Amino acid sequence: MRPVLDSPADDAGRASAPAQGRASIDELRQTLVQMSAAERRLRSRDHSQPGELTHAQIRSIAALGREREMTVGQLARSAELKPATVTVLLDHLEQAGIVQRHRSTEDRRVCNVSLTPTGWEVLERKLAAWQALWEERLHDVSDDDLQAAMRVLRQVTELYDSITPPEDGAPDDRG
Repeated sequence: MRPVLDSPADDAGRASAPAQGRASIDELRQTLVQMSAAERRLRSRDHSQPGELTHAQIRSIAALGREREMTVGQLARSAELKPATVTVLLDHLEQAGIVQRHRSTEDRRVCNVSLTPTGWEVLERKLAAWQALWEERLHDVSDDDLQAAMRVLRQVTELYDSITPPEDGAPDDRG
């Protein structure tokens, strides 16, 4: 059975107000729509200046920082990008001396990617700036409120995943 995603309608077919006590859920849903739109804008626009990195490049080097070494496919999944996008992105990062590609010693068909020393320096600077921005913008939010927000966001993620099939050919890594 497919979940109903529209607002309930009264007998005349007009959308009725959310059920009493559920206005907060509707407000949360609207806020999440706004947040998703803001993230799409962040992801889709090239915010970089000459010599700076795009958001996709930063996500990619952050994924490499967590894993140390990855294949192009692993990096694409981790950074939530298409493999073709990652290949082009890696060309630019390699030219800038931020990443290096090398063949696997176990399987010569596999190409691994890792950060260079310059890449590690860039990553540390970018992560510090990102953390400072989050700290500045959320300084007045208590740890308890942040924990509550994380619980709610995890539940919303599970809700979205429960009604969205995985992309064709993509593994279902919903855990």
